[in-house]
Amino acid sequence: MYFQFLIEDESTEVLIGHIMEKLIKHYCGREIYYDSKSFHGLGHLKRTGNLTDRKTGNLLNDLRMYLRAFDRKLSGMKDTAIVVVLDNDMRDTEMFRKELEILAIESMVFTDHVFCIAVKEMEAWLLGDMEAIEAAYPNVRKGAVKNYTQDEIGDTWEVLANAVYKNGLSGLRKKAGNAYTEVGKAKKEWADRIGAFMDLEHNHSPSFQYFVSNLKDRIEKSGPSIKI
Repeated sequence: MYFQFLIEDESTEVLIGHIMEKLIKHYCGREIYYDSKSFHGLGHLKRTGNLTDRKTGNLLNDLRMYLRAFDRKLSGMKDTAIVVVLDNDMRDTEMFRKELEILAIESMVFTDHVFCIAVKEMEAWLLGDMEAIEAAYPNVRKGAVKNYTQDEIGDTWEVLANAVYKNGLSGLRKKAGNAYTEVGKAKKEWADRIGAFMDLEHNHSPSFQYFVSNLKDRIEKSGPSIKI
């Protein structure tokens, strides 16, 4: 089985690396390969597109272009899938997924594909496994997450920052100033440290379980994979 991931940002790419390592270990009798392309943010979904579009570095802006490109690359190969992983932010998840499916149809993507939407954002997947957070950060401030509702449209990375960052959210914002660099660095660290301890079976995030179940379903239905 071969997965081609299109991923909103580098921190999510780090987390997916851990998830795939766990799946490869779990399905040790099967050949599983993957590659990922991460972007510099979500961007905006364009209503039209053509083959002369210029790359922007944002996932939604470039989605038509990359779906077409990987559809061509993977055409004729068995047991392949394009997996798009992105946040919904403040959008209605099901409406957002329908918009993405329409875009794939309009782009004439024939390769198996699935849109996996983190609700509200990737850090919700980390917050779905409190045991992994405690293993990665033994001094975690549990009180910071006691009022968090899983996969709710509200503060997510901010809750995690209050729980695990040295001086909480205010400390991170003070260090970051007006630049996103420090926040992005912290998110990558959380994805790496917590992701290493995550239990794929016992995560409380429904959107995380949707993602993992889609990967598992395809692996279990696949035959021997072709090496890329």
